[in-house]
Amino acid sequence: MQSARDFALQNFAKDLIASIDNLEHALSSVPAERLSTSPPSPQDAADPVILQTIYKDLVSLHKGLQLTESVLMETLKRHGLTRFDPAEAGEKFNPNVHEAVFQAPVPGKEEGTVFHTQQKGFMLNGRVIRAPKVGVVKNQ
Repeated sequence: MQSARDFALQNFAKDLIASIDNLEHALSSVPAERLSTSPPSPQDAADPVILQTIYKDLVSLHKGLQLTESVLMETLKRHGLTRFDPAEAGEKFNPNVHEAVFQAPVPGKEEGTVFHTQQKGFMLNGRVIRAPKVGVVKNQ
């Protein structure tokens, strides 16, 4: 029993390695010297070369973080963990799956429909392990 659990954990850990690698790449996309120096002065900030460099660093960091999230979510999905957003799907509120945190009128939307997600939910092998926190339409 313990060896089966250890084997499953080992496979999970191996799958997470790609996410760790991507996170490391994202973090290294901003050179250390840029992090250890003071921010550009207002005079330097007007320099198009400095602005372009800052922009490229920021775009690289964002792309790296997006890749990390994508790989991590695929890894979790392979192990049965999925994230879901009921507002994206326009789901009807279900108290067995969703946690309503507020209600509000939304013209043009059906009563009892989830229209906003404050925090996405997670399912493990089809079972809710964290209910999404949602806003629900209440027009009356």
